[in-house]
Amino acid sequence: MMTRQILASGVLAILAALPASAQMTAYGTAARVNGVEISNETLEKNFEEYQRENNVNVGAIRHPLRVTEMKREVLDTLIDQELVWQVVQERDLYASSEIVDQSVDRIRGQFPSEDEYVTRITIEGFTPEGYREHVRRMVSGQLYLETVAETAAVSADEIHDFYADNPDKFEVPEMTRARHILLTVHPNADAETRARVRGRMDAIVAQLEDGADFAVLAATHSEDSSNDNGGDLGYFSRGQMVPQFDQAAFTTAVGEVSGIVETIYGLHLIKVEDRQPPQVVPESMAQQQIYEHLLEVKRRQAMREEIATLRAAADIEVLLPL
Repeated sequence: MMTRQILASGVLAILAALPASAQMTAYGTAARVNGVEISNETLEKNFEEYQRENNVNVGAIRHPLRVTEMKREVLDTLIDQELVWQVVQERDLYASSEIVDQSVDRIRGQFPSEDEYVTRITIEGFTPEGYREHVRRMVSGQLYLETVAETAAVSADEIHDFYADNPDKFEVPEMTRARHILLTVHPNADAETRARVRGRMDAIVAQLEDGADFAVLAATHSEDSSNDNGGDLGYFSRGQMVPQFDQAAFTTAVGEVSGIVETIYGLHLIKVEDRQPPQVVPESMAQQQIYEHLLEVKRRQAMREEIATLRAAADIEVLLPL
């Protein structure tokens, strides 16, 4: 549930599921995978977890077909998990005790206390020993699919073709680097409050005109978190800031300070430190990023194909109208 997940159609998300080989069938069977049952009880527990993790309120969904689709997604995940687990057992590909213990420790570490950890897994139907076995199953399957994914490879031609076919992905827009000083004013502030804040800003403007350093004034007077860095906002492109700030930042000359700019946050002074024109990232500089992207796409595809292969060879019975 909270260990590192692998992206293979959600197949190894660590959900609150009892190992299929040990599931109770008191509430009937949702599916069979090569004769191994997945109980309705397990499906319902996982569907509840799905709703919590995705912030889904089933009662607010008007079309019942959507609820059915979501429940089928959960059942398909359980089927995929069981298929992978069966391969792990057949090929003796179990994760080592050390890896399992590390995974359990990472999960336990995300709870404020041991009691809260035990309470959570108990709610989901596990004893500490049973949950460790569940994690062993999930991690073993994850490692198996990662081994499958290691067959993925990316050629130089594929990298070049991706760069040539996606020119828009390598365009860098005009960028400005600026510092600012912010004096906050609530949007509903009265005229007297606004006048008082503007008077403070006028005094800062006067100090700048007398030669004071902008960064020092920002560190001293600005009410924005950037004051720790002398008001430096780094580089940003058009549209990243609110309209009034954006307009001033891209029309003020490099090295100059804008006039007082009013936004929903208050009053600003903006000093433009640098401006970079639009440019295209050279292929040589983009190659590593493209390689990593294509490799991840191929790894995911390899895992999806492995699951599809396992499904095609399996005897899968879905016993619910999903």
